Amino acid sequence: MNKKTNKKINKKVTGKPKRKANVLTLGNINPDRSRILMLIISIIFVTTVMTMSQAVEKNIKKVAEQPVQIKAATPLDLEIKQMVAGYPIEKMVPYILQQDPKTAAFLVAIAKKESAWGKRHPVLAGQDCYNYWGFRLKAERMGSGGHTCFDSPEQAVSVIAQRIDELVAEEKVDTPKEMVIWKCGYGCQDATKTVAENKWISDVDLYYSKLERYL
Repeated sequence: MNKKTNKKINKKVTGKPKRKANVLTLGNINPDRSRILMLIISIIFVTTVMTMSQAVEKNIKKVAEQPVQIKAATPLDLEIKQMVAGYPIEKMVPYILQQDPKTAAFLVAIAKKESAWGKRHPVLAGQDCYNYWGFRLKAERMGSGGHTCFDSPEQAVSVIAQRIDELVAEEKVDTPKEMVIWKCGYGCQDATKTVAENKWISDVDLYYSKLERYL
């Protein structure tokens, strides 16, 4: 019994080892063929890089050749620029011109009355509050005279323009006479006007009427 078992074990042990599959590497390739293979790989790599570079260059050239679209200045734009030239509000013109034309006209006209286009303005810690419209709304930063203080000219125009948009759209404010609520609040536009209120209407209308013809 032991002899038979030993024979079986011996057969298994002394059997021929399995032949391992050869792994293809550059080490077992003929040197000449290896150089040819490397050359082919290099050519493919260089060709791919060149193709990609050409594609990128074409895209860049295409973008560069596209004409830059510049919005043509309207007569209203030109009038506003000329009107406020040299005043502090001039730095706000790019933002004012982005607004609805009627709103832009009110922005310019009201600012002339309330601050002489920025020559008189509230300050906070000696810094300009960019509030050229006499706007009062309780905020974290309040300037002199109880006026709202803005962080930048852009923010100032954005907030004031939004308020004027609301008055024009919701309250149907269409003239300086109706816009007097900016000075005296809701309800006063239909009440008997004080001397100060009539003066406000007259002064705002002086500049609004100059811009209204371009609306």
